[in-house]
Amino acid sequence: MHRVFLKFPILAVVLLLALAFIGPVACGTAQPTEEMDYSDQAEYLYRTGQEALERGNYLDAINRFNTVRNEFPYSRWAAEANLGIGDAYFEQEQYASAVQQYRGFINLYPRHERVEYARWRVALAFYEQMPSDFFILPPPHERDLSTTRDAVRELHLFVRNYPESEYADDARQKWRYSMRRLANHEYYVADYYMDRDNPTAAVQRLRFLLQNYSGLGLDAEALFMLGRAYLELEDDDRAATAFRDLVNNHPDHARARQAQRHLEQISPTSDDESS
Repeated sequence: MHRVFLKFPILAVVLLLALAFIGPVACGTAQPTEEMDYSDQAEYLYRTGQEALERGNYLDAINRFNTVRNEFPYSRWAAEANLGIGDAYFEQEQYASAVQQYRGFINLYPRHERVEYARWRVALAFYEQMPSDFFILPPPHERDLSTTRDAVRELHLFVRNYPESEYADDARQKWRYSMRRLANHEYYVADYYMDRDNPTAAVQRLRFLLQNYSGLGLDAEALFMLGRAYLELEDDDRAATAFRDLVNNHPDHARARQAQRHLEQISPTSDDESS
C-alpha cells in the first residue's frame, strides 16, 4: 500500500515538470488567430519573432521572420523581418549570412528609414570577422588581412555617408583600429626584409606605410627604420631626410634621440645637400 501512495506524488512532479517544459515551447510556436486581419497577423508574427530573437531562440526567430516576409510581403513588417533575419544571423556569428541579409534589405528597400542601421551592421559584421587578438594565436599582422581590408572599406563608406549617425563615432574608432592593423602589417613586413638584408624591399614597404597609414602611431618608428634602410643602401641624403623628419615631427619620441645621433654621424656635406 505504501508503494502505491508513493507513486502519486512522483507522478504529479513528473507531470508538473512536463507542463513547465511544454508551456514555453507552446508559447514559442504560437500562431496568429484567424480573427486577426492581414496587418495584425504580420505584426504578431514579427513581434513574436523579435521576442524569440531576444531570448536567443534564433531558429524560431528566423522561421517567424521568414513567414512574415513570404506570406505578408505587402505589410510594413516584411521589411523589418528582413532586418530581423540579419540580426539573428549576426547574433549567431554567421556574419557572411548576416551581410547577405542586410544587403538584401538595402537593395529591396533603398529608401527605408533603417537603411542606415543595415549599412552599419554590414560594416560591423566585417569588423567582427577580423583576426582575433587572442594571445595564443599569432599576432593579427601575421595573418590573412583580407577581412581587415574589407572592414576598413565598409567602415570608411559608412562614416562618409553617415557622418552624423549615432553609430559614426564607434565606426571612426573601429576604422582607426582596423587601419592600425594594416599599418602594423606593413611595418612587420618591412622589419622582416631588414632582418634578411633586403633594405630595398623594406624601403618600399615603409614608404607605402608612411603614405597610406600616417597618423596612426607608427610614423616615428617607420621613419627611423626608413633612415636605417637608406643607410644600408649607402644613400645618406635620403637617410638624413628620414631622420630629420623624425626629429622635427616627433621630437618627444624615444627614436628622436637615436635619429639625431645618426644625423650627427652623416657627413656634413650630404646633410647640407638634403637641406
